[in-house]
Formats: sequence, structure tokens, C-alpha cells
Amino acid sequence: MVIGIVLALVAAVQLPMILTANAQNQTEVTSSTAATITAQKTAISTVDSLPGHEGHQAVVVLPERTDGKIWLGTISWSASKPVEVRLLHNYDTAVKPDVDHGKPITAQVGKGEAAISLLLASNGAATVPSYYSGSLDFASNEVAFHTLGGIPFTVTYTVDAVAKDLTK
Repeated sequence: MVIGIVLALVAAVQLPMILTANAQNQTEVTSSTAATITAQKTAISTVDSLPGHEGHQAVVVLPERTDGKIWLGTISWSASKPVEVRLLHNYDTAVKPDVDHGKPITAQVGKGEAAISLLLASNGAATVPSYYSGSLDFASNEVAFHTLGGIPFTVTYTVDAVAKDLTK
């Protein structure tokens, strides 16, 4: 409910976003400065653009925020194969964990490092094995669909997100 109220209040202050067409003639959000995004799209995965993750497949839904804000929102989807939702979070490299605490899985992103959350949603009832869908709330710097094994997929999704400043 709070997200809906915030989105309604922010809707009047929407900044323009840049849209581009990819090889499959689909429109994707490429602006990391948009204030709000509400979109419904079908996309075909491509090679993951994260350095060192070229063996994976991905569809980037919301691009990396580079302005100190995060995306806050909801996403729902239906995919042709099992997919993870990949959330990236800016990782503070000044924190040096010891062996007992360990370090989360990270990837180089731009000039920094991002901690990676891979979320695998429940894939429906046991009687419907090809039902690869879900819905979740998120807060992160980037949102994508992803497969670790490099399995290509198609996904249809609806996303509603707002860019928010971090509180200290």
C-alpha cells in the first residue's frame, strides 16, 4: 500500500526515460536516471553483460542506477524456462570481512563492485511443471532475469518501480 501511495505521488514528477529497440525489435529501458518506470514487455535473453558472467543468459529489466538512488518496486513475470531474478546492490569494498564472516558473491560493475542476489521463485503447482512465473517486491540498484547455466529463455514481465534516495 505504501509503495502504491509513493508511486502515485511521484507519477506527476516523472522524468523522461530513454528507450531503445534491441535485436528482437523490442523496446527496453536504458536510462538509469528515470524517476519512475511502469512497463510491460516480452524479451528474449542474451549473453549476460556482467564481466565474468558471459556463460549466463540475462534480460536486464531496470538498468544499474549510477546516481546514488535505488529502484524500489514490484515485478511479476512468466518465463519459458526456470529463471532467477537477479538484484544487484552496491558493495562497500571498505568493509573487509574475515574468514569467519565471509564475503557475499560480487561482480565488477562499472567502477565499483555489486553484491548479487539471485532469487528463484516458486514455479507453481507440482501438476504444472512448465509454469515458471512469480511476483516479488524488490529494492536494488539493478533488476534482471537470469539463468546461471546459460540456458536461453523468453520472459514476459510487468514492472512498476520508483527511484528513491538512500537514507543514511
